[in-house]
Order: sequence, then structure tokens, then C-alpha cells
Amino acid sequence: MLDIGIKYCGGCNPRYDRKKFLYDLKRDFHYNFEIVQLDKVYDIIIVLCGCNSCCVNHSEFKFKSKKILVKSKEDFSEVENLLDQYSNKM
Repeated sequence: MLDIGIKYCGGCNPRYDRKKFLYDLKRDFHYNFEIVQLDKVYDIIIVLCGCNSCCVNHSEFKFKSKKILVKSKEDFSEVENLLDQYSNKM
């Protein structure tokens, strides 16, 4: 099972519902989604930025495969496609 770390930005200028974005991912994929921890290495990290600035610090988080920066709800299909690729490998 994939371990997916989630990092939210501070939410100073959210342009979409980041909680719903994550809820929909959890509904569609039965992976281990959790708030990212500094001392853990994740398969994938998803940074839920509220806008295009993506100013949240995410450089210190460790991952094996990929880090995805989500800037809008339109990024859902890109994240979904990536997670689909991993589910096909398992």
C-alpha cells in the first residue's frame, strides 16, 4: 500500500476546497493518506497549495517517487492519473 504524505499550505488565499480535494482522493484510492511528518519517507507527497503562489515550504519532506504541487481543483485529474499508474503497478 502506498504511503502518501499530505501538506496543506497556510490557506491565506485558497481558490478551491482543499479538504474536498483530499476527500475525493481518499474516496477513489485506498492508500495510506496522512499529514506529512518530517521523520518519515513517503512514496508520494501531495502539497495542497491554495493558489498558484505555492509559497508553503515543502523542501524538507522526503519521498521515494514523486512530489506533486496542487494549485487548483483542475489538478485533480493529473493527481488521479498518477495514482492510477501506481495502482496498476501493484
